[in-house]
Amino acid sequence: MKDITKEPIFYYILVPALLAIWPLWLLMLGIPSAEANYKKEVREYNDAEKLITEILEIDPQRLDYAKDKKEGDAFDYITAVDQVTKVCRISSASYKLSSSPVRRRKGGQQNQDASMTIDRIDIEKLARFLSVMHMRWVNLQCTNLTLSKIKGEKNLWKADIRFIYYQ
Repeated sequence: MKDITKEPIFYYILVPALLAIWPLWLLMLGIPSAEANYKKEVREYNDAEKLITEILEIDPQRLDYAKDKKEGDAFDYITAVDQVTKVCRISSASYKLSSSPVRRRKGGQQNQDASMTIDRIDIEKLARFLSVMHMRWVNLQCTNLTLSKIKGEKNLWKADIRFIYYQ
């Protein structure tokens, strides 16, 4: 086998054969798969654009979050929970919120705890509430969530939630 690679005739046959196969591969497989991938990417882009438009219609203030963050407003549980409960359509009469003062831990990091009780909420609204809270404030963590089923109701729960925010 080593002897054949040393012969120049091998290269005179191999190189033209490869050059003849490459355009055939390109016409038969390369261009159609590239076209299919392009159509798939365009379809995914259009779907993403629809979702982004829908998100901005539901919550147009998202564009202002980065600007608000730069202004240096300190995190406040009352404001944060009020904003998200409005987006999630949770009435202010159905929840109670209490927060502790800001504490300084070793290393200079500060944190603040809060507990929230929602009297009657379905699982979908609760999941949306928690999701939006965590998307808007990345330093916010839900440390505990306790659900208690309301007797006689199909999908209503009492939720006890504990948050901690790291500054």
